[in-house]
Amino acid sequence: MAEPASPFQRLLDDHDEFLEKLNELEAVLDEMMNTREANDANRELLDESIRFFEDDLLPHFAREDAVVLPPLEAAIGRFGTLVNVVAYEHEEIRREVAKFKEARAELESARDPWPSIQELNRHGIFTIQFLWDHFRKERTGLFPKAEKELSASEIARIQAGLSGA
Repeated sequence: MAEPASPFQRLLDDHDEFLEKLNELEAVLDEMMNTREANDANRELLDESIRFFEDDLLPHFAREDAVVLPPLEAAIGRFGTLVNVVAYEHEEIRREVAKFKEARAELESARDPWPSIQELNRHGIFTIQFLWDHFRKERTGLFPKAEKELSASEIARIQAGLSGA
């Protein structure tokens, strides 16, 4: 008999989809660093990455912040727990996305694209690596902890909240 899906499967599926987008971003950043230029296709992929951050990633974090973290915080507390770590990491990624967007805007106005490419790479690679670790932390720590600590009715409310979001 197959093991039942995680009550957090929607979020886990999002993570898998997000990792594909992050791989695309990493490839375009690598290309720009190697060529020291940003062609039209690179710029389009950078813009698609920003749309992904704004339309998919940040709303995903908002769902986790609103639906998953509050009941887990009520059960295990915030400080000194993964609840605090995950909430902090969501804020850190929001800051990095803003910095990435600033660097992207600078690329358009810069006479020499190289400093902007370096700044995009710095914030982009940090964000990619940070998200890999963040998703691993949720998959191996936060979600299993929630399944262990929360009641079946609390888990059902989380699933309903994730389905309705």
